[in-house]
Amino acid sequence: MLRSIASLAALLLAAALPEAPAHAALACPSSTPAVDVTATAGAPRIDNTLTQPALQQLAGKMHHGGRALGLYRAQLEVQWRTSTAWRSSGAEACHWIDRVAIEITMLDRVIYIVRARLPGTCPYESLLAHERKHQAVDDAVIAEYRPLLERAAERAAAAVPAAPVPVDQGEAAEARLTAAVETALQSAVKAMQETRAARQAAVDTPGEYRRIRAACG
Repeated sequence: MLRSIASLAALLLAAALPEAPAHAALACPSSTPAVDVTATAGAPRIDNTLTQPALQQLAGKMHHGGRALGLYRAQLEVQWRTSTAWRSSGAEACHWIDRVAIEITMLDRVIYIVRARLPGTCPYESLLAHERKHQAVDDAVIAEYRPLLERAAERAAAAVPAAPVPVDQGEAAEARLTAAVETALQSAVKAMQETRAARQAAVDTPGEYRRIRAACG
């Protein structure tokens, strides 16, 4: 009889105790990284030292119909660095993109004017004005694509599902995150390069060359 009363008391005590809480699922934050885009494109230096054959060799045989008197050259370079963050709970971890730093740089920016054209003269200044148009194209392309690169990185980061993964799969998860940004930025930079090439080619028209020849009478 005493055993029955003790068993009943144990049952009543068990019923009165709250259930142990289930292990809460790990909630991953949405990936909203800080995206920083910097652009460095200083004014080109002016080189007035080359002879026409030397300038033509630099420009290429077909440039300016084989008679190059001026030339604008610059190398567009875009680099980026993606930083990730993570947190874990138990056997699961969340990984997300924390920051993307993008650097646009215009390297080795030079305007060449053939040595026979002397600074301060009309022939020199008309050639310089033409090459400045090429410089302006690059400045405009950088200004246009700077926010486009930023949005491309933001969209790529947001498109990756925010879901917990086993702790031992952290490297693979981070590789997927950075690959998404890599693909998006590579596509954006390709479009930037193509836009730049098309707009630079549009500066060198027969009408523009006629204008340069007629500028000084």
